[in-house]
Amino acid sequence: MFEKIMFPTDFSEVSTHVLENCIPKLFEMGTKEIIVIHVVDILPSQYMIMEELEMEAKKKLDKIIEDLKSKGINATGNVYLGSITPTIVEEARCPYLEIIDRGVCEMVDLIVIPSKGKNLKRLTQIGNTALNVVRKSSIPVLLLKYDWNREKNSLEFYGDCGRMFEKPLIALDLSPCSDLIISVVRRFSEKIKHAKLYHVVDYGDVEKMEENIEKAKNALSLYAKKLDFDCDTEVGVGIASKEILAKIVEYKPSMLVIGKTGRGYLREILLGSTADALIREAKIPILVVPCR
Repeated sequence: MFEKIMFPTDFSEVSTHVLENCIPKLFEMGTKEIIVIHVVDILPSQYMIMEELEMEAKKKLDKIIEDLKSKGINATGNVYLGSITPTIVEEARCPYLEIIDRGVCEMVDLIVIPSKGKNLKRLTQIGNTALNVVRKSSIPVLLLKYDWNREKNSLEFYGDCGRMFEKPLIALDLSPCSDLIISVVRRFSEKIKHAKLYHVVDYGDVEKMEENIEKAKNALSLYAKKLDFDCDTEVGVGIASKEILAKIVEYKPSMLVIGKTGRGYLREILLGSTADALIREAKIPILVVPCR
């Protein structure tokens, strides 16, 4: 299991839901330590009240840590200030760089972050902070998906905190990235009741389609033989993102596991188009494995 995790909070309703419902479940499943952080967004115009903003954030974070410890959870926390430089004003507004740096410095196994936050009611597909953390992080990221239910006028979480790891849909592109995905999945293999290894053939000439499908089936079978949990394999044909989204509806997984780069190893802040579409559109928790 992921023993040391980090959770960045913006003190929103979404963050509170994660802390009260999902974090305790992760500790029941084997997590041993959590680091909760908050990054104060500092604009150049707010420089004079920086200390006040920091103190206010520390009070809120101290309350969170106190609540977690009262539940028997090994928790620590800290507040960080977004960097202000005249040349990187935009990044001063976005705390994702500080989140990523903290994760590396603290040597966490997993960053847990909700896909919404302060902008929940704006109904954007995913908050910029969460998306940028996924894009740049060298640490696996667990995205917990939220939306605003207009009919009920309430927060809606897409998933089950206590059963997230029980029935994963593991999307493999059969590049070396797939080996990294499997190595991360092994960390929670004891929690898996059943899994599906899934690959979509979206490449090659029509004449070679059958050959590519057969090769993909054989490759998935080899991966399955290396695993110590119940799983089956399946190969789809078509546009990868659309086929995986359709498979989510059919298979009803508890979680989607994907790599954030695919064939071609896209670098810097770009995600492959398949991963990008899935992160934005899939309405289940998503474990994103960095493949660099």
